[in-house]
Amino acid sequence: MMPLPIARIPSLARVCAVGIALLSLAVSATPVRAQAELSYRQYRDLSRLADAFDHVAQFEPLQGEPGMFFVVAERLGTVQVLKADGRGVRVVWKSNQLAGVPEEVIIADLSGDGLDDALLCRTAGARIYAWGLEDFAPLWESLSGEYQAISCFTVANVDEDPVAEIVMVADNRIVYIDGGSFTKQFTSINDYEGTRVRCGDVDGDGRAEIVLNSGKVVDARSGEVEWEDETFYGKIELLDLDGDGIPELITEDPEGGPLKVFDIGGRREVRFQ
Repeated sequence: MMPLPIARIPSLARVCAVGIALLSLAVSATPVRAQAELSYRQYRDLSRLADAFDHVAQFEPLQGEPGMFFVVAERLGTVQVLKADGRGVRVVWKSNQLAGVPEEVIIADLSGDGLDDALLCRTAGARIYAWGLEDFAPLWESLSGEYQAISCFTVANVDEDPVAEIVMVADNRIVYIDGGSFTKQFTSINDYEGTRVRCGDVDGDGRAEIVLNSGKVVDARSGEVEWEDETFYGKIELLDLDGDGIPELITEDPEGGPLKVFDIGGRREVRFQ
């Protein structure tokens, strides 16, 4: 039996960075201006915070009202949603106590209609929780004791229906959970490692691939490895940089160092020369 992962406690510098960012929002949103909308700087600071921290996410109000919601997964075991607008910052929802320290939160479109509709959290207790964005009602949670460790997860459409899947690496297996029925659709036969996972048609064959930061690119339908010739850094993202409709893999070391870009279909590193 694999041991549960030990939750990483953020360094003092990272905790201070979060505090400063939230404080700047509260201070700059003065009641004197009596405005409901955030300034460009406030939007930028929120976006920067959400991009930099796995424990923070953001989403726009569903009804088009001013401001921005942001999610904070704190180390004492809850997820909180705060609303920031020109009048200040306030807590609008707090989860029940979760099983394990939250390690990552994401905002996702589970229904596949093009609009974000769910908040998901992965914890150090090998659990995943999902809530609806409309009223934060629970949508689903993984079973207690079902997995010993969930090292990473994401949401993507990896099959033929419009509903997205929750894709995770659980106990070193790639697992898909249907985002509509929340039934398990797929568990890989082979073992895989990774602390980041992204999904997309990275080779233009019309089928989604699972990309792990361990360096493996896996066919989402068959579970077979399509490419493992290169080493990726810890952080990975998929983005179409050349406008051909096929995303490239962008990878960097979160602790610093060079950036690499790979054309997975062409089996090569892209060099900007």
